[in-house]
Amino acid sequence: MSGLKPTHIILHCSATRDDRAFSWADIRSYHKSRGWVDIGYHFGIELVGSGYEVAIGRMPNEKGAHCVDAGMNSKALGICFVGNFDRTPPPLQQWLLGLRLVRSLCETMNIPFDHIHGHREFNPNKTCPGIQFNVEKFKQEVRV
Repeated sequence: MSGLKPTHIILHCSATRDDRAFSWADIRSYHKSRGWVDIGYHFGIELVGSGYEVAIGRMPNEKGAHCVDAGMNSKALGICFVGNFDRTPPPLQQWLLGLRLVRSLCETMNIPFDHIHGHREFNPNKTCPGIQFNVEKFKQEVRV
């Protein structure tokens, strides 16, 4: 399971409401119920109380279970923004924390900024991270 040397980052959304009724722990429990060793993502960004926090999923050196297409589970860190961004854009506080996280990962792991992708880039049958999540804008803002 170890040995991942990430070269890409894949942005996801949970396609669920981000509230007390559904949490990072619930996503982990659901993934494990499918027979996975752990949650499929490496990081999550979820609402906790009145603010957003980064949640840890799989360790960054462990193969993910978030994007089977193009072998990305073996190449990419998966970051899940908890929420449904087909309906609304991500809240500004969540967006900004996502930028900080991705920028930090790119800098510390030497991942090129042009290796940040939305999940839908690898699977055209998906809208992930949501049709109202502007991946191109996110990639531009990460560089600032």
